[in-house]
Amino acid sequence: MRRSLSVILSLLFLTVAIADDKYEKEIKKNLEKIDECKTPNDFIKLANNFERIAVAEKDKWLPYYYSAFTYVLASFADSVNSRKDIYLDKAIKFNEIADSLQPNNSEIYTMKGMISQARMQIDPMNRWQKYGTDATTNFTKAMQIDTLNPRPEYLIGVGTFYTPQQFGGGPTAAKPILEKSLAKFEKFIPENEIMPKWGKEQVVDYLKQINESK
Repeated sequence: MRRSLSVILSLLFLTVAIADDKYEKEIKKNLEKIDECKTPNDFIKLANNFERIAVAEKDKWLPYYYSAFTYVLASFADSVNSRKDIYLDKAIKFNEIADSLQPNNSEIYTMKGMISQARMQIDPMNRWQKYGTDATTNFTKAMQIDTLNPRPEYLIGVGTFYTPQQFGGGPTAAKPILEKSLAKFEKFIPENEIMPKWGKEQVVDYLKQINESK
């Protein structure tokens, strides 16, 4: 009886391990495609891939998070403002599901802030007050949850970079924020290969722009 139970448990753990390995390979395969995306449709196809993984793995937050992330990237890639809000509506939906599965997560709050930033960029003059405040609130929460996460400060730095100098922004104001983010990126070690790790190359590029403009 004990031997039979041991065999059953071993098979069960093996099945779970195989399923987890397949899940991680699918996530990793699609993450590797992000840099290949050029058009909004490229990002949407990738978002759909992550959504399919999420449907198969309903208890895991990362596929929903990455689907939200790629919809945000689609909004940045599109030049038509009316479509941007449609993408961001979907990003919010998927990020909210991720939040329900993994509450109080720094990466998910960072994504909330990123979505608000993307909303604001569609019409800065009329949206800065609402979405600028939302972005700041969520980035602050993300940093409180995980002080080592470099992505909130990266996005704050980007927002500061594009804010007019008369409102406290500009490259000079953004530089120390981006430098702080880069220092965190240098020490940042993700838990595994499929956890969020994006942003470092962009921080380096922004700091290069700032330094070369002086």
